[in-house]
Amino acid sequence: MSIDHRSHLRTLPIFLVSQSGHACLIVLSPRWPGRLGGTIALCILIQVASASAYRDTSEDARRLAYYSLGHYVMCQAFSVFLFNWLTDPIHDFRHEHDHTPPAELPFLRRVTHIPPRPTEPRWRCLRQTLLSAFRCFLFIDLAQVYQRSNPLFSRQDMDLRSQGLFMLPLNIVARFGSVVAMIAMEYSLLAATCVALGVSSPRHWPDIYGKWSDSYTVRSIHLQLTAGIGKACCRALGLQPGTWVSSYTQLYVGFAVSGFLHCGGDLMVDPSLFGASFPFYISQAVAITFEDAVIGIVRRTGVKFPQPLARVVGYAWAILWLCISAPWHINWTLKAGVVDTVRVPVSLIDLIAPNLGAFATSFTPSIAMSFRSED
Repeated sequence: MSIDHRSHLRTLPIFLVSQSGHACLIVLSPRWPGRLGGTIALCILIQVASASAYRDTSEDARRLAYYSLGHYVMCQAFSVFLFNWLTDPIHDFRHEHDHTPPAELPFLRRVTHIPPRPTEPRWRCLRQTLLSAFRCFLFIDLAQVYQRSNPLFSRQDMDLRSQGLFMLPLNIVARFGSVVAMIAMEYSLLAATCVALGVSSPRHWPDIYGKWSDSYTVRSIHLQLTAGIGKACCRALGLQPGTWVSSYTQLYVGFAVSGFLHCGGDLMVDPSLFGASFPFYISQAVAITFEDAVIGIVRRTGVKFPQPLARVVGYAWAILWLCISAPWHINWTLKAGVVDTVRVPVSLIDLIAPNLGAFATSFTPSIAMSFRSED
């Protein structure tokens, strides 16, 4: 079904009803016939929400919205399955204030790799959080201006590598970076609201990504991805925690599920594209496996490298892999018309420097052509 012919429904009320129904189903925890009926009803509500169309937006905005909505719908449907059939959240999940001894925590939710918690006073932390949200907004705005000015992001017949090796990392950062920054901005605004209203303390809101300087391996970039369903699968299979079998089961199951959830966005944009996102995500698990093998071989040889040199090599490898794998995901979205230039409705850069986009329009292609001629 094309975007122009989909029905127009209000998604927010439907999602609120589905979320409330899901919470009730978890709390009531009925026997399997009741759970099955509740699961089917919730999935029907989620499917109805997926029929919504954004008729009040442009075609490009609608395609981006549909990809985001499709991913969100798949996440909602999967969470219904996960929290009602694979786990029991009432008994498996614990808050830190429950004072449950670590040894009694279930294997599924023993969360690790949490960034350091804020220790600043409430209002200083609030100020820093709002400043972080503003920095993310500026980055998104800059990425949008760059993408609007670069013909690569408006022509469906171009490849991400077509502007040369110099422009490739810049184009990837502009495309993926705006998504990363948008998530961080939403997180920071939610943290600021909760801290300002006294709903939670600053220590409950650590940095969402941690230190970017630690991203010198592909594994460290995707550190938190496999923490949920992968561990649930290992527990269901009876695998011993800490073994390499358990570790790589978590790795591949986590990335496979992530890829499948993003396929919901493919389906919403165009049913014929279903599965287009999957190769990018599952390839990350393959890259991490190769990375672990190389690190293991180096350690067994006993060769010691200075930490700065090791990190430089790690950064180079992470950037190289990003340049190799990112086009597998971005190219098909560009060809499908999923344009990521409408994430924030107001452009501060356009208000302050309205000619910046026109300057970039003439400057970017010349830089790309000069580097291509050198190649």
